[in-house]
Amino acid sequence: MSKWKVAAYLRLSSDDGDKLESNSITNQKKLINIYINREKNLKVVDYYIDDGYSGTDFERPDFKRMIRDIKRGKIDTIIVKDLSRFGRNYIEVGRYLEDFLPINNIRFIAINDNVDSYKDPESINNIIVPFKNLMNDEYSRDISNKVKSILNAKKESGEFIGSYAPYGYLRDPKNKHDFIIDEKASKVVIKIFDMILKGKSKKYVVDELNRLGILPPMAYKIEEFNYNMKKTNSYDIWNGKKIDDILRNISYTGVLVQSKKKRISHRVHKQVRVAPDDWIMIPNHHKALITEEKFNMVQEILYKRDIKVEKNKNYDLFAGHISCADCGNSLSKRKGKAKDYYYCTSYLENKVCSKHTIRKDKLIDIVIEAINNQIDIAENIDRTIKMMAEESGINYDYEILNNRLNDIKNNILKYTKLKGIVREDYATNIIKEDEYKDYIKDYNERLEQLEDEKEELIRKLNSEEIKSSKELKVKSNEEWIRKFEKKKHIDKLNNIIINELIEDIQVHDNGNINIIFKYQDEFIEAIDFIKREKYDIMLKNVV
Repeated sequence: MSKWKVAAYLRLSSDDGDKLESNSITNQKKLINIYINREKNLKVVDYYIDDGYSGTDFERPDFKRMIRDIKRGKIDTIIVKDLSRFGRNYIEVGRYLEDFLPINNIRFIAINDNVDSYKDPESINNIIVPFKNLMNDEYSRDISNKVKSILNAKKESGEFIGSYAPYGYLRDPKNKHDFIIDEKASKVVIKIFDMILKGKSKKYVVDELNRLGILPPMAYKIEEFNYNMKKTNSYDIWNGKKIDDILRNISYTGVLVQSKKKRISHRVHKQVRVAPDDWIMIPNHHKALITEEKFNMVQEILYKRDIKVEKNKNYDLFAGHISCADCGNSLSKRKGKAKDYYYCTSYLENKVCSKHTIRKDKLIDIVIEAINNQIDIAENIDRTIKMMAEESGINYDYEILNNRLNDIKNNILKYTKLKGIVREDYATNIIKEDEYKDYIKDYNERLEQLEDEKEELIRKLNSEEIKSSKELKVKSNEEWIRKFEKKKHIDKLNNIIINELIEDIQVHDNGNINIIFKYQDEFIEAIDFIKREKYDIMLKNVV
């Protein structure tokens, strides 16, 4: 009597709730062997074992190997402990049991479910089989949702649940949910950010790291820590994408970022990207390698401005910070016979604007003088505010926040009134319906944003830091004023100074320029504070 060629299939996964001892690979194998020894006409060709693979996903390595062996004619029988071991995806399990296996003349045995398609053909068509498959699918979905809820709760509480810490960090051996700094790799991260801030291009950074023989993240983890990671063709070579992955990673500012991807469903394990607004972000989770200021500066340099790399693999001194005062496009540098000049890009490309040209060395002198003047102004503002706060006993932080709150309240009143005016105009047919809807939508969006800002300011004003402070505070002033004061007197420009202090340089057609410094709002607030409080102090002195 010929024997059936058996594939003994075993599967275990904690993802869909397979944690019971009875479901262990050892116990599945024991049960199958007992059954085969009792049935004299069964012979195991091979054991196909997927340990750690979900039943909802049929992209399992040994399951796929088993299917290949079926097609090659090596086996004609599949035996499993029960239907849930075969799979928990109702649709896919049904497809295999009703189509694939019968077409290929494969006998199917599920021991605990009393299914044997050869001995009892009706057993596989019994209503209980699809019902059990459906229950297995539902069980998997329920477990998946519960696991997801537990993991999200851990993420929200600041517990890292990933496999590997970001490059530059290690998982803390004392607490696997925390990070500690990897002294060796962290120096590379800092070096990459510093090179960009000094005006070097990503291409320059890539070439420099490869020249120095520094291993990129994956190769470093494999070589240094023997991590079990799949090697790619370029795993040991730096490239632009690897540099981008580091420069865009906010984790280096101390923020824990999780849930950037998610599974499509409990059946489809393919992951899709999640919108940044839905990421779970926990600030101050670990020690920062890069300050928030430096990180934001790099984002602005590389990803928010239209800049080009020069032949020397550096960025021009004013790249991303110089524009046409009329058309708003950036200015491009061109070499003259002896000097470098900037021209409006629109003029160079299609002559739709005028030249708006300025010589580079002349622009450098103007900007240096303007920055030094701004430094002097910042120092005077700082001295004046400190003196006035001391004389009047005013908390500068509180006053600035309170003034911002009053401005927001006034704007809320303004847009509320505008909504009323638009309604009247629509009711009296002054404007059409589509115009009315556009206005209302715009005003509602502005009001929603203003309400959010108002709530945040109220929270800050009621914070313990503000309420309990009896000392005179000028922290809000110091945070931006120090950006200028720490420069002292400069006689030479570099990319770091430009990126840190200047928002834009607008060049007019007659050669005049406007320099728009960063922290303009804070500057105006400080001037308004001085004007307002000086008037109040004068009134008090008169009384």
